[in-house]
Amino acid sequence: MANDLKVYNHLKYQQDTPDEGDNFVEFLFENTELDVPPLDETEAWKNLQGKINRSSSSNFSWTKIAAAIAILTTLSISFLLHKPSVETLHIASSESNISVTFPDGSVGILNTNSSFSYPEIFGDSRDVVLEGEAYFDIKKSSKPFVIDVNGVDVKVLGTAFNLVTDDNEVRLYVDRGLVAFSRDGIETKVSAGNEAVFSKTDNTVELKEVVSPNIMSWRNGVFNFDNTPLDQVLADLSEFYNVEFQLSTEKLKSCKISASFNNQPLKEVLVTLSSILDVKTSTIQKTIKISGQGC
Repeated sequence: MANDLKVYNHLKYQQDTPDEGDNFVEFLFENTELDVPPLDETEAWKNLQGKINRSSSSNFSWTKIAAAIAILTTLSISFLLHKPSVETLHIASSESNISVTFPDGSVGILNTNSSFSYPEIFGDSRDVVLEGEAYFDIKKSSKPFVIDVNGVDVKVLGTAFNLVTDDNEVRLYVDRGLVAFSRDGIETKVSAGNEAVFSKTDNTVELKEVVSPNIMSWRNGVFNFDNTPLDQVLADLSEFYNVEFQLSTEKLKSCKISASFNNQPLKEVLVTLSSILDVKTSTIQKTIKISGQGC
């Protein structure tokens, strides 16, 4: 190339007045001997087309990936915004007991005129709302089973117990295991065979080691009375048989009864009471009247 420039300068500028339109590139093509291979136009076109196709394929792949990401993002947002809500189930009993199996396999038995409310699918905890009275047999799990009873929480992991509530108090009897009885962050633990009574009026919890032998009778119909006052006997019987007792005199309330019943028909129970106290009974629909001198 340097020699070519020298030749160009010698030939060009030996003239006194150089031509203004002279072109150096044309001179090079005319005076330079270059070893340039012949151009294969077909092969060159194939190479160019291959590069174009590779570029298009690459761009197409990235386009598909971007589209997939956009679709997944849209579906995720749509799922979060329109996630179906969990239905709350409400089960109530009237004149007979109802056995309910919860989503985790735990069992609750509702006494008469009681109810459960709980989600059809449990989340991080197994939450149930109780109104009235029920017996629970809770399946063991790492998730706590929490029962809301008018603002009082009963929390367990796996146990069996009886729970009853009314306008004035909440009573808990533990049949098996250990139960936490809590209110306003204050927790009381109740072990098997014991009873805890929460008073709504003064916000206190009372523990009782000696409980009625018939506290579970509403569920199995087994009653054991040992020198028990008649008014207490009738209270226990009325809950199981879903009837109301009326006494002809106040004196009958204090009469003592010692007897056992094992899920017997109500008529047989009334015959036994009549023979023990020398009283008469009459039934009008669901009201039973007891009259006589008694003890």
